[in-house]
Amino acid sequence: MMQEFAQQVEDTARSMIGEIHTALPGMVVSFDPRKGTAMVKPAGKYTTAEGERLEYPQIPEVPVVFPFSSSSNVGMVFPVKAGDGCLIVVSEVELDEWRSGAESSGNLKFDLTNAVCIPGLMRSGNGIVEQAISQNTVIVSAGNISMSISEAGIAIGGDLKV
Repeated sequence: MMQEFAQQVEDTARSMIGEIHTALPGMVVSFDPRKGTAMVKPAGKYTTAEGERLEYPQIPEVPVVFPFSSSSNVGMVFPVKAGDGCLIVVSEVELDEWRSGAESSGNLKFDLTNAVCIPGLMRSGNGIVEQAISQNTVIVSAGNISMSISEAGIAIGGDLKV
């Protein structure tokens, strides 16, 4: 009897933990630069309480994170396109309240509807990453133009058009 009770408690706890989302790799499905939001698709599958493995749904209107200060209008932004890798981070609190300023009556802690998207997650390294590491430099690249910033100075390469 006690063992059955302990098993039921364990099953309930596992079921509840399965509903808590923290961070997932994903892909940008679409991006709306006017709103600063993306439709994202988490990678992988989740398991339902019944043990069924399902694809994660697409998540609409996910705020996209850029290193940018709105108050100073200073930062770095870059194109975000369908197919780009991203890290989907799920907020502990509802984002509706933060976005609108109106108090929320729901309790959607760690729910996929309260996600933010950090674009730039790569499945593997690439030549630019390897170059930055080997040369101990920061590289900003756009197509065939690049700018390297290191202790030696600033170097601009490619077909620069002024």
